[in-house]
Parts: sequence; C-alpha cells; structure tokens
Amino acid sequence: MADQPHGRYYAQELAVDQNANVMEQIQKALDEGDHHEWHLVGVSDVMAEHGVILFWDTERPSFGISHRR
Repeated sequence: MADQPHGRYYAQELAVDQNANVMEQIQKALDEGDHHEWHLVGVSDVMAEHGVILFWDTERPSFGISHRR
C-alpha cells in the first residue's frame, strides 16, 4: 500500500477497475488501511470514473489523552 516514505498523512490513489466489483475494491483498500491501524480522514473524487483518492492519518489517535507528566 505505502511503498514510499510519507509523513503523518498519506494520500492513496485508488484506481478502480470498472470491469470488476468496485465496492469490493474499495472495501479491500479500507480493510488494508485498517490493518495498518490507519484512520480514513477524507476521500476525493478528482479521478471521477477512474477511482478516488483516500486520505489516511497514519498515527494512532490520542483522543485528547496526554501522557506527559
């Protein structure tokens, strides 16, 4: 999924094959991001009929908890 180095946020280009199950392709990408414990923060349809761009936050959320003392 992420072969190149990136910072906290990662933009994944998801080009879908229109001849295959599109929802299944999207679900596979979401499951893979979940496997990495990434959190989806946005989706762009700039690629229209060819796919989407998924925007991931690759850091675990802190939910406002600070471990500083």
